Amino acid sequence: MDTKIDQFCQKLESMVKEISIGGLGFSTELLDGSTTLLTTIFRTALKRYASDPECWKILERITAKAEQQPLQEVFTLSTEDDIRILSKFAESFYNEGEPQIAAQLFQFLTLFCPGGSPHPITYMYLAESISELSIDTGLRIYDFILNIFPDYPAILLAAAKRYNEGERPKRALRLLEHAKEVCEYNAETDPALKEFLTLLNPELEKIQQEIHPKE
Repeated sequence: MDTKIDQFCQKLESMVKEISIGGLGFSTELLDGSTTLLTTIFRTALKRYASDPECWKILERITAKAEQQPLQEVFTLSTEDDIRILSKFAESFYNEGEPQIAAQLFQFLTLFCPGGSPHPITYMYLAESISELSIDTGLRIYDFILNIFPDYPAILLAAAKRYNEGERPKRALRLLEHAKEVCEYNAETDPALKEFLTLLNPELEKIQQEIHPKE
């Protein structure tokens, strides 16, 4: 198991360097430290996932595919079910008051792109886990995530709560107002959004009252 994880991490490190240098134009010198840190996080996350039999089945399949296919392509072949199983395991640490472990697991999970698209829930839980450790760092993560998922109601609501916690209520209010617009616009085609509004509206009213208290 450890050998497979080490080999997989070597491929991950090469992928990160290739994307960062070729796609983003970073220098090799700039990457050395950050790439090593990221690889360490991924290795730690992989070993923890591997401790769970259900998660290891997924990782074993992925590492096997990585022997024959480019790693970026392998991550696009992951499924929603893979995300569900791995997220449930990572979320258990968050719920048990272990946000640092959860953050490591979700950071690895952000590599998974079913059908070539990043998965919003993994990014949201990454931001939530990091926010538990440092609200300022968490908000910087949310700033980044909201550029990727500007119209995803669950992320907008979670982010708004954190911005309000970080004493940025006006930013929180704008996010909630936008989330409400998205939900109302799409409610006819996605009835679940009507139910989501019951969670969103009280938070919206709360922040509106905080910013504009009644005389």
